[in-house]
Amino acid sequence: MEQILSRYGYIAADHRQREESMTSEFKRLQLAIDFFQTILLNQVERSRLQEKRTLEENQLLRKQIESMVGRGSSGPQVEPESSSSDENDKEDHHSGTSLQLGWGKRNKLKI
Repeated sequence: MEQILSRYGYIAADHRQREESMTSEFKRLQLAIDFFQTILLNQVERSRLQEKRTLEENQLLRKQIESMVGRGSSGPQVEPESSSSDENDKEDHHSGTSLQLGWGKRNKLKI
């Protein structure tokens, strides 16, 4: 039988070598798949933990807002600061947030 196959270019040793090569390649690919699967599962777990922390933080902020609204508070209170010249010099630079909220140069946030 092997003689017949060899006439048509089939050699059993070549077949075994190709089979071993394919088995080796399959094992290598399986290791790569396992490696990337582990990485992805770790990323999913980190994302879940981050989502949980974010949801907890949002819930806490909602409770704080609800308690402020329930007390009739309209938010942080602003009161004028003293007008010493040293303090005025220090306050020449304001953050974009304080300017956007309309807190003037002499206003101080009181929570």
